[in-house]
Amino acid sequence: METYNNVKNTLLNINQDLGLFIRKAGSIDGLSHHPLDAWKETTTRIHRQLAEEMIRVAVVGSVKSGKSTLINALFGGDYLKRGAGVVTSIVTKIRPGDSMRARLEFKTWDEINSELSQALVLFSAAHLGTDERSFDITREEDRTQLQQSLSSLNTEQLISNDTRDPNSVLITEYLKGYDRVKSFVYFEPSTHTFEKKDFYKQKDFVGDESLALYLKDVLLTLIAPEGFGENLEIADCQGSDSPNPLHLTMIQDYLLYAHLIIYVLSSRTGLRQADIKFLNIIKKMGLVRNIFFVLNCDFSEHEDLADLKRVAGRVRDELNMILPEPEVFAFSALYNLFNGLDRKEAPLARKDLLRLEQWREETDMVTFSDRETDRFVKALVGKISLNRFELLVQSNLERIFTVASSMEDWVQINKDLLNKDAGEVQTAFAEIDKRRQASDRVASVIKDTLDGTTRKLKRDLSVDVERFFDVQHSETIQGIIEFIDSYNVSIKDYEKDLETSGFLPTLYRIFQALREATNRYLAESVNPKLVDLVRVEEEKIKDVFDQVSGPYSLMIQDALDQHQRTMEKLGIRVPQRPFRRVEGPNIAMVKSDANLSIPPLVTTMRYSVRIKTDAILRLGFYSTLRTVRKLFKKRTGGELESAIRSLEDSVSRIKEQIQESITAHHLDYKENLKYQYLFKLVDMVSSTLYEALVDRVRAFTGSLSDITGLMENQRVARDQIVEEFVSLEKLVGGVLDKVRKVERLVGEQGPAYSGGPAQEMQITLR
Repeated sequence: METYNNVKNTLLNINQDLGLFIRKAGSIDGLSHHPLDAWKETTTRIHRQLAEEMIRVAVVGSVKSGKSTLINALFGGDYLKRGAGVVTSIVTKIRPGDSMRARLEFKTWDEINSELSQALVLFSAAHLGTDERSFDITREEDRTQLQQSLSSLNTEQLISNDTRDPNSVLITEYLKGYDRVKSFVYFEPSTHTFEKKDFYKQKDFVGDESLALYLKDVLLTLIAPEGFGENLEIADCQGSDSPNPLHLTMIQDYLLYAHLIIYVLSSRTGLRQADIKFLNIIKKMGLVRNIFFVLNCDFSEHEDLADLKRVAGRVRDELNMILPEPEVFAFSALYNLFNGLDRKEAPLARKDLLRLEQWREETDMVTFSDRETDRFVKALVGKISLNRFELLVQSNLERIFTVASSMEDWVQINKDLLNKDAGEVQTAFAEIDKRRQASDRVASVIKDTLDGTTRKLKRDLSVDVERFFDVQHSETIQGIIEFIDSYNVSIKDYEKDLETSGFLPTLYRIFQALREATNRYLAESVNPKLVDLVRVEEEKIKDVFDQVSGPYSLMIQDALDQHQRTMEKLGIRVPQRPFRRVEGPNIAMVKSDANLSIPPLVTTMRYSVRIKTDAILRLGFYSTLRTVRKLFKKRTGGELESAIRSLEDSVSRIKEQIQESITAHHLDYKENLKYQYLFKLVDMVSSTLYEALVDRVRAFTGSLSDITGLMENQRVARDQIVEEFVSLEKLVGGVLDKVRKVERLVGEQGPAYSGGPAQEMQITLR
């Protein structure tokens, strides 16, 4: 029982024994199912959590820093497609398994049309006329009309800020991939799995922009090195410096549930401005506690080991200005990948083999990289093991002990009562019923207090959330409005566009630039504050229930002491155990049990669907469109000035529309955050704490109808029932012995527990 997997499997076996106890006890004729049903529910949750709880590791960094290469090296093969597209936003997830498998989840047609609707705001007015019918990519006439509109655009209209306009790229690639992917996509969610020899076909989708756009999720199952274990997910995230702000927001969404962040930096560039910006965003989100930095070394870029160490030292010093005492590892992921493949006699491209042979000659750098690789692997597996230990072992071990202890008490009470004569039983019933009533009163007081605490806490949380989203006074919301107001649109810069492209296409370009700038502001400035708000509210929830758990633990302890004295008085032998204080529920565990998550941050960028093109046309410039066209024919200075003024008015109206749309959208988000997340979390934490407290007295708060029914049952001899309870006593006694062994191991290992698996892990990255 030296590794996490052994401990986990032991706990699963113990939990199965508890299930066997419940089934055997439930089969006793005349016995009701109280409190067996409650125990069954608890053991079901324990099994689900041990079997399904996932430790998540996010691999992040800028484009081309080597994220995919690092993961490929960890798993010993060239499995992930390297390089990122312009508009794809896939977070590729990798989980250990016994065979290679790729599960591709496709977007629905409704989701695809929704994305296109985002990109087509105003574009449809500029190029597709004013038909109010929603665009549907599955309609051939819509695709044809859109393709014709795209073909009519000139270079200036396809280039934005010296790069391809992301919206035109998205539209183009969706149309380009339609015929090849349409058989995989439906109006209902759909998945496709590539296994064994077909595994690498997933690269055809992930590596092709026009197909990758149709993907919603990619999950690869790979044969992992020994030591990675189960319940692990490593995510290859999109480049944090992607030109599309949506990608940054999707990374933020994943980071909220990651237990460890691996931040990859390239030794070619060191710490860049984009990295500093992203790290500050992570810092504002309160996620800096668990970060490993990997300086991915390119041997070809460094003259010798001294130069490599100099770069590594500079990066460490620069990181230290952002985060205290950063954990930095410097090695070559690409060398590890090529070297590992070569050792497996896997075919390498000639140019890759030549690079590998050249690198092997740099013995000093290779030795340094190997040493850093070993250090990284040990730290990585140790951290994974520690997270597993904290999340899965500690809390579930306590749950199992509580259930098993209650079962032991329940068996002992019933068995001893069955051995008493009628007079003694009547006396015992009277005393036990008094204790039951007293315990019921304690449980009732706890329930009433928790209900009151829950109502007050919800009111407090509501005030905090309302304050954060208050349109008039919130610094965050006012910041969005002020950003849009102050966004500088120099109409003079668009005079050439007015003459060459026309009025509506020019307005479309301005709108897209404004929307992209607003989305980036939301991702970089608003989302971190929103995440911090949620973190603060979760801490408030935890603190409140921690304060409640203390006094009521003492109340439960007093009730148990009185129960113990009553049992001794009645001659019933109940095992004496030291009282274990009931701690406040672990928020992460509660969220996992309830499958709760905050509304995705990416939804904060879907505000533009509220912008109504027809309203903008009517209110801003539609009435002047014909006049503007005539003015351009004459090309006089005064007419151009009139057109510019019309454009200024239209831009002003668009800004108002965006502000109104974002405000309304955040109001929706606010309600979802309150009612679908925070309030549900409060209810679940309250319920979990109540169950934990009541579990301690469940063995003697049940109805006496159980034992009464057994004693009045004339069909089964009493001594036969006693034998069945003896069998149950042996079973639960064996369970408690196993629990104590696990507890001793846990107590001996403590925080150092993480060192065991790391030493056993056999990962060859060189």
